Amino acid sequence: MNLSKKGLIIIFIMMGYVVRSQDLTENLKVWSGVGLKYGITEKLDAIFGQMFSYNVNPAGYSFSQTKLAFKYKIKRRTYVEAGYVNGLFNDSRSLRDQGVNTLMFGKLAIGRVYGNFSYRHDIVKRLSLRHEPEIQYFFNSLEKYQVRGLYAARLIYNVRRSSLAPYLENQFFYYAGGDISSGIKRYRLKPGVNFKPFEDFPMGVSIYYIIQKEFNTDFLPENNYNVLGFHLSFTLK
Repeated sequence: MNLSKKGLIIIFIMMGYVVRSQDLTENLKVWSGVGLKYGITEKLDAIFGQMFSYNVNPAGYSFSQTKLAFKYKIKRRTYVEAGYVNGLFNDSRSLRDQGVNTLMFGKLAIGRVYGNFSYRHDIVKRLSLRHEPEIQYFFNSLEKYQVRGLYAARLIYNVRRSSLAPYLENQFFYYAGGDISSGIKRYRLKPGVNFKPFEDFPMGVSIYYIIQKEFNTDFLPENNYNVLGFHLSFTLK
C-alpha cells in the first residue's frame, strides 16, 4: 500500500479530531493519542504528538497534551530528544491556587520543556532493555514540583518473524521545586505491546496499561490511578 505524504497528513489531522480519550482525579482513565515523525535529515527528526485523557467513571474530559519536539540519533539505538509540551486541564480551584491562570480553549494551560536521552541494548537474542532518563521544567510552579525527573526502563521482546514487540516498563519520578520535600514520589508500571498492522504502511500501534502509585507527598493528597492507553504513530521521510 503506497500513500503520499499529503494523504498521510490528512489522515493524521482527521485522527486528531476523531480520537478522544493529569493528575486531578483518582479513577480509571483512557488515554488515546496520535504522533507524527518527520525526517529532516538522516539523523534528525521533528515530532508532533497529541494525546487526550478521559475519565471512565464518572465519564468526562480529564486533560489533553500537545507535544512539539526534535529527536537526534547519536548512533544506533542511542538518541537525544528535546521539546515542549502544553497540557490543557479542566478549570479548578486547586490549579488556580497554584498560579495556573493561562486559559486556552476554555481550559487551564500548563506548559513544560523537557530533554531526554535513550539507549537500548540487547540482553539476549530478541530481548532488549531501553534506558530513558528525562528532565522536565514546568513554567508553572505547582504544589508538588516545578522540576520533575523521570527514569524509565523498558524490557522489550521482539517476536520472531513478526512486528509484535511486547514490553514491560518501570517508571520512577523525582519531584523538586514544590511545597513538599524533594525525592522520588511516583512509580508507574506499564505493560504494553507495539506492532505494525501493515508491513508497507508507515504506521505503528501501541496498546498499553498503566498502574500509577504516588507516595511521600507530605500534606498533599497522593494521586493514584490506572490507565488504558492506545497510540497511533506515523512516520514521514
